[in-house]
Amino acid sequence: MVASSTYVLAEGINIYFSDSRAPPSSSDYTTLIILHGSAFNGECFEKIHTFSHEYNLRTVIWNRREYPGSTKYTDAEIQDLHHGRKVFLDRLAIQVGDFVRQFVEREGIPKISEDRKTGGFAILGWSMGTATAMPLFSDKSLFSKKTYALLESYVKDLILDDPPHLSFGIDLPRDAKVYNPWADPDYKTPEELYQNFTFWVSSYYDHPDFHAASLPDLDFHKRTDHTTIASWTPAQFQRFYTQSAATRSELPMYAQSMQPTLNDLAQRVLYDGRLTETFFPKVPVTYISATRTNWQCAWGYLKTKGRYEEEVAKGHKVRNMRFFVVEGGNHFVRMVRS
Repeated sequence: MVASSTYVLAEGINIYFSDSRAPPSSSDYTTLIILHGSAFNGECFEKIHTFSHEYNLRTVIWNRREYPGSTKYTDAEIQDLHHGRKVFLDRLAIQVGDFVRQFVEREGIPKISEDRKTGGFAILGWSMGTATAMPLFSDKSLFSKKTYALLESYVKDLILDDPPHLSFGIDLPRDAKVYNPWADPDYKTPEELYQNFTFWVSSYYDHPDFHAASLPDLDFHKRTDHTTIASWTPAQFQRFYTQSAATRSELPMYAQSMQPTLNDLAQRVLYDGRLTETFFPKVPVTYISATRTNWQCAWGYLKTKGRYEEEVAKGHKVRNMRFFVVEGGNHFVRMVRS
């Protein structure tokens, strides 16, 4: 039976989440923490709870800050975001770490097994939720030795689920001719931009050769006739979508002031050999994309996979990464299993 709860983190921050509870009779299950993306809250992942126990998983799905049941950002925090300050991401790291600590202490979950195949936590960020998942692995100075020792003994995987290139602050070529849903002149307000975004982001696209595409090869249609949200009832859309949170706390993530900060974050978490060898050194990254996702997520996958392969070919020490692609899936493929 799915339960819901709210943890009070440091500084009185509330995080609301749903919990599939532990698989019956399992003593070695893995707890999967899911951090949703922009505008679409944790409720849209509800189907995952129904089959989590089949895979010896306990699924814990957050509503991130600013979303229903969780604490909104203060005006001062939003100003940090608008100015691209690292402290905004540092707070996310501390809050995710505090949540993991409390969950361990309250729930007594299994530790990571010796072969690291069972037990412990996997932390999954979907879409722009990756910008909440990655900071935990970015700066060892944020945690005491005691807290880090606990986290290291329980956190075993970081999963990046179809993030856009914006999650990593990856620049586009100056001459790139792409469709930008955040700068569409047909939509004048942040609210209108996000309404358009719901169709664009949930469409199924036809990229000529996803696995070997260059940027101009990708499908830049504004939307397609086949979208995930068209299959939702009005009541589902109302539950799954939180536009007010997105316009206040997500749009600034895509702005020029925050993009270099996110690029620095990705550099530290994925490619900084000194850090990856000493801070969560055994935690790999599993990167998932889909062949019919939108171009921003396709480009994020292609650029990150290419960069990783280049670094490895040069003999550089980087965080171990594995790449998987869901054939025929779109950006919402995790939500459409029947």
